[in-house]
Amino acid sequence: MTGATDEAAVRNPRASKAPKKARTRRADGERSRQKILAAAAEIAAERGYDGTSIAEISRRCGLPASSIYWHFKDKDDLMATVIEDSFAAWNQSWEIDADENLLTALVAVAEQLIGALRAHPQFLHIGLPLALQKRSDNPRPRQMYLQMRENLIARFEQIGATHFPHVPESRRTAIITYLIAGAEGLIISHELDQSSDIEEVLQIHATSVIQVIMQEASAWPT
Repeated sequence: MTGATDEAAVRNPRASKAPKKARTRRADGERSRQKILAAAAEIAAERGYDGTSIAEISRRCGLPASSIYWHFKDKDDLMATVIEDSFAAWNQSWEIDADENLLTALVAVAEQLIGALRAHPQFLHIGLPLALQKRSDNPRPRQMYLQMRENLIARFEQIGATHFPHVPESRRTAIITYLIAGAEGLIISHELDQSSDIEEVLQIHATSVIQVIMQEASAWPT
């Protein structure tokens, strides 16, 4: 087989180079895509969804608008991808084993969640303000954030059912609502006053959630 490949390369020198060129083009394309996503996330964090434009993204990332439209259908598609990628990265940054004693691991889990949020905050900074707006156009990034939020609730519900099946479902749901709504409220508060230490207040919130979980776990017989 090697001889046949070498013979083909002699007959057509370009044939042996084509795969390498294709890989280079794919790598260059992925680098461009990541530059566009990073610029879009950066601008949206500064100016919000409505203040973000393709022209400004092009200027910030140093790529022409045609390159942006090659990777993304429009601004909605681009911003929805920023939210989706950020949430996926955050969601994959923490894990709870089904066999793990969650009560003894709650502090470590809280630190994981906060650390992951510090590394991947874009879905909250962009999606949460959009979710709070009553918009007739209902842009896709808003829909994406609300869908990701539902997915997160479902994940927490599964964790609660696995580790605390003896606690009534209504109580588990209330704790999850308190956990998510509290974190979102603290993010909004930080946006209004960015001199606040968001990590510190999130840690305080996590401590209060842990206390509630501990109380509920002991209040109901197994």
